[in-house]
Amino acid sequence: MSEKHRKIIACLAAVVLVVLINIVIFDVRKKGIYDSVIELNDGWTLIYHGDTTELESTKNYVMAGKSIKGDSLILKRTLTTDFPDKPVLRFKTYHTFVEVYRDGNLLYSNGKNKYYNNKTVGSGVHFAYLGAVAQNFKGRTLELRYHFSENGASSELPSFEVIPADFAFMDFIARSSISLIVGLFLVLFGILALFLGVGAMFYGIKFFRILIIGILASCLGIWTLCYTKLIQLFSFDFAFNTNLEYICLYTAPLPLCLLMLHMQYGRIDRKRWLGIVFITGAGLLLLTVTSILNFTDIIHYPKTLWVFHTYAFLSLGYLLMSGILFKRNLDASAKILTLGISIFGAASALDIIRYIAKEQFHLEHSPLEMSLIPLGTLAFVILLVLSYLVYIYYLLTEKTKKDILSVMAYKDSLTGIFNRAKCQQIFDLLDKSATDFAIVSIDLNGLKRTNDRYGHNEGDRLIKAFATVFHEAFTGIGTAIRMGGDEFLAIVRNEHLDDIDASLAKMAELQKKCRADLPIPLEVAYGTAYKHELSKDGHASSEENVQAKAEDVYRLADERMYVMKTQMKSKLVRK
Repeated sequence: MSEKHRKIIACLAAVVLVVLINIVIFDVRKKGIYDSVIELNDGWTLIYHGDTTELESTKNYVMAGKSIKGDSLILKRTLTTDFPDKPVLRFKTYHTFVEVYRDGNLLYSNGKNKYYNNKTVGSGVHFAYLGAVAQNFKGRTLELRYHFSENGASSELPSFEVIPADFAFMDFIARSSISLIVGLFLVLFGILALFLGVGAMFYGIKFFRILIIGILASCLGIWTLCYTKLIQLFSFDFAFNTNLEYICLYTAPLPLCLLMLHMQYGRIDRKRWLGIVFITGAGLLLLTVTSILNFTDIIHYPKTLWVFHTYAFLSLGYLLMSGILFKRNLDASAKILTLGISIFGAASALDIIRYIAKEQFHLEHSPLEMSLIPLGTLAFVILLVLSYLVYIYYLLTEKTKKDILSVMAYKDSLTGIFNRAKCQQIFDLLDKSATDFAIVSIDLNGLKRTNDRYGHNEGDRLIKAFATVFHEAFTGIGTAIRMGGDEFLAIVRNEHLDDIDASLAKMAELQKKCRADLPIPLEVAYGTAYKHELSKDGHASSEENVQAKAEDVYRLADERMYVMKTQMKSKLVRK
C-alpha cells in the first residue's frame, strides 16, 4: 500500500471515528435532557435605583447603564404556574451575591460573606430549592435580590428555569455535554502528559515538549470546565471556580509560548526568537500582577480581562506579522503544530470578538453565549499530539539510523563479526584496566591458494565459513574479530581464561564439518598470549599488569601463531 493511500485511509478512519463519537454523545445528551423544563421569565417586577418596572421577559431586559459595585436589584413575582414537586429555580449570575426569598423567608443565598468582605464573589449557575410540595406555591411571592460585587458585573437578567430537583443538575450537565467531554478529555490528557513528561525528563530534554503540552492541555481543560460552569461538578464555591478560571486563562499563553520557543530554537533569527521571549515574559508579568491585585482585593480578575484580551491580540499579531508561524521548508511535525496553533489562534481571536460583541450588544441569550475555544482547543491538542508523535517518530528514526551506522562502523561487512575498529576500541578499554585477559591470534591457511585457483568469490566463501565457525566456538567466551584478509583474533576476559582450550577444540571440530562445502579444508594456525605473561612476576594481580598493553599481548599471540604455522606440515601453509 502506498503512502498516499495510507494517509487517505487514515483520514477516512478519523472522520468515521469523529462521526461515531458525535452520534454517541448526542444520543447520551438527548437521554439526559429533561423535556419539561418550565421557563419562568415573564411576570417579574424589577426594582432598581428606586424605579419599578414591569417586565415582559427577563430575556429582553437590558439595563440603561452598567451595574455599579454595591448596587442592589430586586425581582419579584407571584407564582401562578403549576410546578412539579421539589422544584428548583435554576439561573446563572456573574459576580453577584444572590438571595432568594419566598414570602419574605430566605430560601437560598450565595456569596454573602465574600461580598461584604470585598472578596471575589464569582460566577456560576444557581440551584435554588423552592420547597417540597408544589401545591403550596400558587399565590406565593418569589423574590430575588441581586447585589453586584463588581462594576459592570452584568447588564442583563438571566433566564429562569424551574425543574424537579432530581433532574436539575443532570439536565444542566446534559445540555453542556460537549463542553464537558472536551474539558474532561483535556484535563485527563493533560495530567497523563504531565506524568509522562516528568518521567521522561529524566531521560533527556527532548521530552520537554510533552511536559509543556500537558500543562497547556490541563489549563485549557480546566478553563473550559470553569467557563461553562461545569466545574460545579466538583466545586460549588463560585469564588474559587472563578479565580481558577482566570488563572488558567491567563496561564495558558505561557506553555504555548514555551512550546514555540522550544520548537523554533535555532530555526529563526535571534531577533524574532527574542520576540517570543518578550511575549512569554509579558504573559508571566500579566499573570503575576493581576493575581497579586486580585488576591489582595485591589482589582479583581474581571476588571483586568481587557488587558489580557489586548495582550492576546498583540501577541497573535506579532506571530503572524513576523512570519514565525508560517515559514517555508518546515518539517512535518512543525507543519502540524503550526496548523494547530493557527486553529487555536483563530478560535481564540474569534472568541474574544464574540465576547466583546456579547457584552457590547447585550446578546447574553443568543448563540454568541457559546464559546468557540473548547472546540478550537480540542482540535489544537489533537494536532499538538499528532505533531509530537511525528516528532518522536523522527527522533526514533534518526536514532535508529545512528545506531545502524554505529553498528556498521564496528562490523566486518563480509563476515558480520567485529572488525579492526572494534578491536582497537576494546584494546583502549583493556589498557585502562588492571584485569587479566587473553588474546588468541588466528590466521586462516590457504586463502591465497583459493583465490588464485578458484577465484575471489570462493575465497570469500572460505573466509565467511571460518568466521561462522570461529564466532560459534567463542560465543559466550570471548569477542570474535576479523582484523582483515585471513587474520582473526579472539579477546577473552579474565573470567573465561580457563575456557580457551575448550573453545579451540570446538573450533577444530566445527572446521571438520565444513569441509564438504568448501574448495579446500578449513585450516588455521593460532597462538594464545595472556596479559599476566608480560608482568615481571607473572601474576595476574601484579601492579605491573597495568603497564602491559593490549598491543603487546596481541604481538606475543601473533608470534606464537607464526611459530605454529611454521611447524605445520600442511600443503595449505605458505612456507
